[in-house]
Amino acid sequence: MKDVERCFKGRIFDGKDIIEEGWVGIGNDGLISEVGEGKFAHSAENITEGRDLTILPGLIDAHMHFFGCRYEDIAEWNLISGELASVRSVTDMRNLLMAGFTTVRDLGSKTAVHLAQAEIEGDIIGPSVIASGHSLAQTGGNDDLKFLPLEMAKSLSYSYYCDGPWECVSAVRKVIREGATVIKVYASGGFAAGNRPLPNLTFEELKAIVDEGHRSGVKVTAHAYGEEALNNVIDAGIDSIEHGIGLTEDIAERIRKAGIYYIPTMSVYMAEKNNHGRLNLLPRIRGKSRVNRSEIISRHVTKEIEIAQDVGLKIVMGTDFVGAKNSRHGDNTIEIERLSKFLGPEKALKSSTSLAADCIGLDKAGRIRKGYSADLVVVNGNPFKDIVKISKNAVKYVIHGSRIFDIDAMRKVP
Repeated sequence: MKDVERCFKGRIFDGKDIIEEGWVGIGNDGLISEVGEGKFAHSAENITEGRDLTILPGLIDAHMHFFGCRYEDIAEWNLISGELASVRSVTDMRNLLMAGFTTVRDLGSKTAVHLAQAEIEGDIIGPSVIASGHSLAQTGGNDDLKFLPLEMAKSLSYSYYCDGPWECVSAVRKVIREGATVIKVYASGGFAAGNRPLPNLTFEELKAIVDEGHRSGVKVTAHAYGEEALNNVIDAGIDSIEHGIGLTEDIAERIRKAGIYYIPTMSVYMAEKNNHGRLNLLPRIRGKSRVNRSEIISRHVTKEIEIAQDVGLKIVMGTDFVGAKNSRHGDNTIEIERLSKFLGPEKALKSSTSLAADCIGLDKAGRIRKGYSADLVVVNGNPFKDIVKISKNAVKYVIHGSRIFDIDAMRKVP
């Protein structure tokens, strides 16, 4: 066990397979120095073991937002100042780390590129942040506050509005200049504007965004509701699809053949708990639109996930949580629990570790292997028998950025 600072013993999930009894050594360089199976055969100091510990790669939420808001309200997301969003998000960063998340991907906010830099420099504690900076949208699209004058809406939005291929290319260059490490584009609207979400941006505009992102070495992901938007982003060469509402067997087959990752974000649509602690649909529109929205989402969180599983899509864990009261950062493992009902615990945890790392382009992460980053989470219990054992209440230690965080001790600090 040469150059080992700390060793953890217990059940191991390495991102692919389960090792019922083994150990993970962490070197003083912040990398995994050794992974062993069977009885521990070394003498070493600083060994951590327990009656029923499980060691996993650090969890990854591939779709979330640091909006720093209190409500699920698109107006608040746009109108909040970057300064207030940043201050509130420092607490969200800490809560995510304490819940076992060592990497998150923010797909549109005013503050994430700055949080990413502050975390790297050690000024705040939290997960590594992959940030899109401003998302890209068409004028009059999903998050355009149309009750405001256009120039005011543009200046306040967490999105850049771009129309025509060359404006789209310029917008990609602008967000990369700001520090974006992923490009997020709205290929459709949401439910806020009416009965059925409409496609946003033309194929030519989407293709220009994807091509410029790839030319700059950056992955591109798309919010897409509806068959037309889904087909457009597949044709444009997108890397991953967010939400993917309206999935059919034919579209799923196209996604599979193209090697695109699918991030269904079920939990954001299940935002309100009933008295039994289970998640219910939270319709946001009244009248005829409300009924239609509920039907569309009910299909998405049942039939469409079954289609994705049956076709063999690369399903990745993402919550679309924004940090508001019904989507608090730190509760993000709800999505893993939800996925587990369709995929089983092992595949759900793979979707949250190794597969998520592949999706967002992490090198030497998402797996427990010698020489990989020592981003790990240690939980009490066996999540393969009871997936709730992955929740924040079961987290014992988190290892990230060459530091070992004792979560029980952190919980005692207000």
